[in-house]
Amino acid sequence: MALTDYELAPTARRVLNIFTLVDCSGSMAGEKIAALNDAMRNVIPIVAEISSNNPDAEIHMAAYCFGSETKWITQKPVEASMFGWTDLDANGWTPMGAACEELNNKLSHKHGFLNNASGSYAPVILLLSDGCPTDDFKKGMDALNSNNWFKHSTRIAIAIGNDADLGVLRTFTGNPELVLRVHNIDALKTAIKVVVVTSSMVCSQSSSATISAQPISGGANISAVTTGTTSAAAVAVNKADATAAAINEELLAVDGISMGEEALMAEVDFDDFD
Repeated sequence: MALTDYELAPTARRVLNIFTLVDCSGSMAGEKIAALNDAMRNVIPIVAEISSNNPDAEIHMAAYCFGSETKWITQKPVEASMFGWTDLDANGWTPMGAACEELNNKLSHKHGFLNNASGSYAPVILLLSDGCPTDDFKKGMDALNSNNWFKHSTRIAIAIGNDADLGVLRTFTGNPELVLRVHNIDALKTAIKVVVVTSSMVCSQSSSATISAQPISGGANISAVTTGTTSAAAVAVNKADATAAAINEELLAVDGISMGEEALMAEVDFDDFD
């Protein structure tokens, strides 16, 4: 029998999990949580298309809210094309430490979400908050910092308004360049879109793939993932740095968003959330 008589099985794609942790405390009520819900509903189809066109990775999504009610929207990460966003409500305190402990429990192949560890990329984790933890954040971070999946993950934080604890968010990301601060509703929607889409594109690629400099904020260009191209993100040492470079390139001229050291300044000139 000739070799060509055999049907070659398609190469299994690895899984990239994107975890979104959402502060659903009372201060997020109103326009903030409404804008976040709207942004997530709109970004999911874009990520689904990135996943379907990616020969290397299948992108799965999961979201966790922490406030008076703490819950995962789905029981486990769901392939992006099947992920349906459930609008979140906001009330209560900000148990961010408990959210970190819950994430630590799920970042496990033994009893958590990553039961196919050998077939997974390091995850992307997005944290959104407009305030300060009201529980033991250090305990939660200590648990996460001992977790190898967390150590190798790409972690991004969006501070919503001036009252967000930027020191906490910088501790979570481990990289000040991956802390963003947004100052109005439109900026929040744009930041969520760019962060989720960009991290999907960068982190779902093999080490030989890079991201070409094509706009996302004005309309996601999912064909921007290429191999062997040169861009600002291409010179980054690892995917977290590549993600930071690509996000910075997208958001540099967007009003109402500050990034990196600018975001971490103690005072800013304006904040439409006040």
